Amino acid sequence: MHTIISWFFTVFYVPLFWGILVAFHPLQMLALPLGYGPHKFVLDLMNLCLIINFRTVGTRFRVRFEYTPPEGVPLILVSNHQSMYDIPFIIWIMRRYHPKFISKKELGRWIPSISFALRNMGSVLIDRNDQAQSIAAIEAFARSCNEKNFSAVIFPEGTRARDGKMRSFKSAGLLTLSRQMPEAQIIPIALDGSWELVRYNLFPVPFGRTVTFTVLPPVSPSEFQGKALVKECERAIRTSLGQQTAPAEPAITQA
Repeated sequence: MHTIISWFFTVFYVPLFWGILVAFHPLQMLALPLGYGPHKFVLDLMNLCLIINFRTVGTRFRVRFEYTPPEGVPLILVSNHQSMYDIPFIIWIMRRYHPKFISKKELGRWIPSISFALRNMGSVLIDRNDQAQSIAAIEAFARSCNEKNFSAVIFPEGTRARDGKMRSFKSAGLLTLSRQMPEAQIIPIALDGSWELVRYNLFPVPFGRTVTFTVLPPVSPSEFQGKALVKECERAIRTSLGQQTAPAEPAITQA
């Protein structure tokens, strides 16, 4: 019965999802020449519509600020990554902090509204097969966020945890951001439940799921440095999600 309900409401959800992306693409194009403020207003409104659309499939949202970051200063937002919908959640909930993203270059093409926003709103597109290009691009991105008091968002797992179980954090990207944004507060964000929304690749979208978004207290670079900083961010998010530390890689013994 639950599957039948999910399929019934998915019939409404999916056309609305694509309709929102298609409708806001020309609106973004019109807003872009007017400057950053009008373009951001249109983009924020689009992401609010994407979130409201989840009400179609009975999705509930819980937002908690265990810490409220200051406005008008650069931030590094460190989040676990469960689905493509993590991005609209972060954009809308953290909108006052101007979140910008590190994204793979493939997303910069062919996707209505999303590709346009990634190319024109201060995010950075990287080639994950070219480490030198990626690091250089992230450094320039970080400097830009630092100068403009924007928030640099990073998903240190490097890919989505499609079953909701966090992977170990990779160090390079976050450490690059922290070097280029030495005054930025580093804010962990724990996202839970968004993986279930795409569990079946939208066919169907499961009905009645809950997504939890928790902003955690900052991790101090003066207290944690290098890889210890990355590990502390990972630990804080795992603790919030109630997940154990990722198992260590098995040791390789010589015969």
